[in-house]
Amino acid sequence: MKTANALVTLVFLLVFLVCSTGVAFAGGAAEDEQETFQLRLATVVSPPHPWIDMAEFFAEEVEAQTDGNVTVRIHHSGALGDDETTLDELRIGSIDFVIGGVSNAVAFLPEYAITGFSYLFEDLDHFRRVSAGDSPFFEYLAEKHEERNLPFQLLALAGGGTRVTSTNLGPIEHPDDLDGVNMRLPGNPLELRIWEAFGAIPTSLPWGEIYTAVQTGVVNAFESTISGFYGSRLFEVAPYQSLTNHQIMISHFTASDRMMDSLPAEYRAIVEAVALEAGRLGTDRGAVYDQELLVEMEEEFGLTVVTPDIDAFVSVVKPLHDELAADAGLTDLLQMVRDMQ
Repeated sequence: MKTANALVTLVFLLVFLVCSTGVAFAGGAAEDEQETFQLRLATVVSPPHPWIDMAEFFAEEVEAQTDGNVTVRIHHSGALGDDETTLDELRIGSIDFVIGGVSNAVAFLPEYAITGFSYLFEDLDHFRRVSAGDSPFFEYLAEKHEERNLPFQLLALAGGGTRVTSTNLGPIEHPDDLDGVNMRLPGNPLELRIWEAFGAIPTSLPWGEIYTAVQTGVVNAFESTISGFYGSRLFEVAPYQSLTNHQIMISHFTASDRMMDSLPAEYRAIVEAVALEAGRLGTDRGAVYDQELLVEMEEEFGLTVVTPDIDAFVSVVKPLHDELAADAGLTDLLQMVRDMQ
């Protein structure tokens, strides 16, 4: 009898353990399916700006398409550091996404330097062809990320408006007006050479330092998009703007490899697809801001806007393209851009 009772007890315990284990496994699977990710996106600009619109669209769509399991918190206005700092943070995985100007990423990917060529794109349609997610240009840069074993990957290229020239000295109507002028520029060495050809004296400074630098006389001129100029209230220290339209701003939307590898494949695919959509949105919004914000600054803040002799600027820069590309080993990449006109 005792043996029989012992067997019954043993069977009962085994059944209990199996059932309990089954529940635990089922519970574990459910938890895996509901795993959530809270991610951080950094950008140096302040709203209104195409990069902010890109970030907000991206965050909303990713959260919606992952049923709330992936959320993206946006840190704008340089809250997590300047362009170089956020790229360093992206490299080590403490920031998950960065939207910024490619000129500030040249230290990591020298091929980005070609985007600093003034008057590189014939028009916005040419720019859209070059920056598209399936273009040879985009694929070339994405492959370079992999070849160099960079710890972050290119999700999208985008616009951000057309870049113009601003000063606190007076209107810039001809390249001669820049002769001897201290000018802030991003850290792209090819851009420095272009503006030196105009006669300017370049100084490389982070974006967030432009206001104080102009205010204190460290520099008297700089170039930027109209939305970037507006969002940082630079009209307060540089009341003259020249529509040199020397660049269609090209921006990068980049993700940490560490973060992307941590996401389930389904979520990675969503992030990649939505980032490309966000890139197209950034290009479109840049064109809108160029028109709307310029009018507002003229009417409400007294900004003096001039249209310079564009042909004079082009005549200085265009002959430099081949020389600069050859010096930087970018001749094939320059031809690729030209072939997409």
